[in-house]
Amino acid sequence: MTNLKRSFFGAAVYLALIFVLGQFDYADRPLINFASYFYLAVLIAVPVTLFFPSISRVSVYVPLFVWAGVYIVLLQIINRDYSANVGELPVIVLEFVLLEVGVWFAYQVAMQISHAESIMDALALSAFPNRTRDIDSESQRIKIELTRSRRYNRPLSVVVIQSESKDEQTTREMLKSVQHDLQSRFASARMGQIIDDRIRQTDLALRDHKGRFIILCPETDLSHAALLAQRISQAVKDRTNLRILWGIAAFPEEALTFDDLLAKARERLIHSAPVPNETAVAVKTQQL
Repeated sequence: MTNLKRSFFGAAVYLALIFVLGQFDYADRPLINFASYFYLAVLIAVPVTLFFPSISRVSVYVPLFVWAGVYIVLLQIINRDYSANVGELPVIVLEFVLLEVGVWFAYQVAMQISHAESIMDALALSAFPNRTRDIDSESQRIKIELTRSRRYNRPLSVVVIQSESKDEQTTREMLKSVQHDLQSRFASARMGQIIDDRIRQTDLALRDHKGRFIILCPETDLSHAALLAQRISQAVKDRTNLRILWGIAAFPEEALTFDDLLAKARERLIHSAPVPNETAVAVKTQQL
């Protein structure tokens, strides 16, 4: 049995155990009278730990300590008279232990799911290799490029690219969820390869947490960044039949920090805002 199957099995047994212990009666009285806020804590803690990807990036002790603190706070502020017997220390200890066990099982399932997703990403990347990096891991390189551009008064642009939502919606309707996930990862890797073929060695290709591509282009003004984005858009359409949305922003004309450049580029991407008129004219002239 794989680790993922074991984690799912353990979580299922855990939930069944809580249900049985809470519902089993002896002489018309519950065998173990759990407080109502215990059930509420479990119903919130397990899904939150399971479905928030950022939790799987921290130590298991973080969610364990957090939910231990939540339970202690609930124990202090909520009167157990309304749903359980007062002063039953063994029941309180059992509730605490079961809550922590549930969080631990949910964390293990989340870790195994994250591992499976990493394997799918690696498989897609091996099929379409590219040098796209995670945006968080390249924060130092971003600072260096921005500092250099600021110090020597050189242009720098940011290009944000993502698949057009209509194409993704069509794909979702045609394929089942697992098939869509696999296709999405391979399509993203393929897009990364196309972008990698179109950018310079000095450009930095990144991915953010939403799967969007971000290209940091040193020594590139707004018009040339727009030209690059259009070339990538055409190449993606020719090779994959997918349409993409793109937004650009330039330093120092439009923003002075990387975060502000990203915000400006994403704003143009989300609202499909055109680049300034003089940039559009420059791009059209270069295409001619």
